[in-house]
Amino acid sequence: MKYKNKLIALLILVSILRLLYVIHTPFDLSPDEAHYWEWSRRPGLSYYSKGPLVAWIIASFTALFGDTALSVRAGAVLFSALSSYLMYLLGRDVFESEKAGFYSALLPVIIPVFSIGSVLMTTDVLLVFFWAASVYSLARAVETERSAWWVVAGLSVGLGFLAKYTMVLLYPSVLILFIFSGRLRPWLRRPQPYMAGLTSLVLATPVIIWNIIHGQVTIRHTLGQAHVGSGAFSLLPALEFLGAQAALTTPVIFIGLVYGLWMCWKWGVREKRDAALLAVFASVPLFLFFLFKGLHGKVQANWAVASYVTAIPAGVWAFSRAYRASGQRRKRVLGVVAAFGLFLGATVTTLAYFPWTLEPVWPRVLWGPPYNRVMGWAELGERVSEAKEELGPRTFIMSDSYQVTSELAMYTEGNPVTFNAFTGARRMNQYDLWPGFDDLWGFNAVYVKAQDEEIEPVVAQAFEKCDKELFTIYRNEEVYKTFSIFSCSGFKGMEDQPVRHMKY
Repeated sequence: MKYKNKLIALLILVSILRLLYVIHTPFDLSPDEAHYWEWSRRPGLSYYSKGPLVAWIIASFTALFGDTALSVRAGAVLFSALSSYLMYLLGRDVFESEKAGFYSALLPVIIPVFSIGSVLMTTDVLLVFFWAASVYSLARAVETERSAWWVVAGLSVGLGFLAKYTMVLLYPSVLILFIFSGRLRPWLRRPQPYMAGLTSLVLATPVIIWNIIHGQVTIRHTLGQAHVGSGAFSLLPALEFLGAQAALTTPVIFIGLVYGLWMCWKWGVREKRDAALLAVFASVPLFLFFLFKGLHGKVQANWAVASYVTAIPAGVWAFSRAYRASGQRRKRVLGVVAAFGLFLGATVTTLAYFPWTLEPVWPRVLWGPPYNRVMGWAELGERVSEAKEELGPRTFIMSDSYQVTSELAMYTEGNPVTFNAFTGARRMNQYDLWPGFDDLWGFNAVYVKAQDEEIEPVVAQAFEKCDKELFTIYRNEEVYKTFSIFSCSGFKGMEDQPVRHMKY
C-alpha cells in the first residue's frame, strides 16, 4: 500500500503542475486540438477522421469552464493521470510486484512519448487509457475467469474505438495470443470473449451509423492514411519511425523496453505465464504493424504509442529481475544505467516543456515543429478580430485550410463560426460536411491564408472587392510567421464543390 499511496499523491501533484503549465504556457492550442474543439461545438455521432469521444470530452469540460485552452486540455491531464494508475495496476498484478507497478506508473510521467502528450488534448491520450484498461481487464478476466471482467474489457475496447480506430488492432493481437497459447485456446470455445466483442461493437454503433449516413468517408480516409494499396517500398520511413521511437522514449529506455518484452516472452513461455504473454502480444504486434507500414509510406511517430502501455511494465519488471540476480558490481552498473536513463528522460521532457531555455545555444529551436504549430495563433486571432470589426457586423471568417480555420474559431474574439473554403487544392475534412456559407450573400469576409500568398481566383470572384494585408509575427526581432489577410466585401457566393470530387 505504501507504493499505491505514494503514487496517488505523486499523480495529484503532477496533475496540478500540468494544469498550471497549461494555464501559463506561451503555447496556443495545436491545430488538431483546435479542430477537435470545433467538433465539440457541433455534437455528432462521429466525425470525418476520428470517433466522437475526444469531442464529447472536450464538450463536457467547456460546458463547465468555458471555451478556453484550459478547458480543452483538462481532459488530457485527467486521462494521463488515470493511464499512469492503470500502468501501476498492470505492473502490480501482471508482474506481481507493487514496486514494479510504481515505477511502471512513474516512467510515463518522465519519458517524452507520454509526458509531452499529457498536456495536449489529442486522441492518443484517450487511446493509451483505454488500451491500458482493456489489457488490464483481459488479464483479470483470464486470471479470475469472471465474466464481469470480459464485459469491462468489451466496454474499454468499444470506448477506445470511439477515441481512435487503432484500438481495433487489439483484437487480432489477442486472437493470435489465444491461438498460440494452448492454455488460453479453450477461451475461444467459451461465450465470454464473444460477449466482449459484441459489447464493443454495440459501443461502436455511433461511428457505424454516422459512416453509413456519410458514405463511409472515414473508412476511405483511414485507408488512405494507412497507405492501403500503395506499391511503394522504402526502408527510409521505417528507419525514421524507429529513430523517432528511440528519441521519444530516449535510447536507453527504448533498449530497456525491448529487452523487457523479450524477457517477458521467455518468462511467459517457459513458466506458462499467460498474463506475461498478454503483455507481449498487446505491444509487439501493434509496433510491428506500424513499422511494416513504414516500408510503404510515412508513419507518424505517435501512431504506436499504445504499444508502450505494456512494454513499460515489462521493461521495469525485467530490470528489477536482472538487478536482483546480479552481484554487487553489476548492480552498481545497472544502477548507473537506470539513473542515467531516468535523468535523460526527465531532462528531455523538461526541455520539451520549456524549449525557450535552449535559445541561448539554439536560437531557432522554436522555429521548427512541433513548436511552430502551437505559437502565433492568439496574435493572429487578435488581428483578425480587428479586421472583422472594421468590416462591420455582417462579416464572416474563412480560410483555405482546416488548421487555420479551427485556430481562427478559437482565437478570434467571440469564437465565431468559421468556414473552410474549398479552392480545389486541399483534401476533404470535417468542415465539408457542415453547412457552408451559401446563405451569407451580401456579407463581408476576412479570408486568411498562411504565408505570403495571393488570393485564388475562385475566392476573389466571389466578392466585389478584396484587399490584402500581410500580417507578420516576430520573435526575437526575426520574422516568425506570416499570414495573408484579405478583407473582402460583397459576397456573391462561391461555386459549390461536390464532396464526392474531393480527395479523402
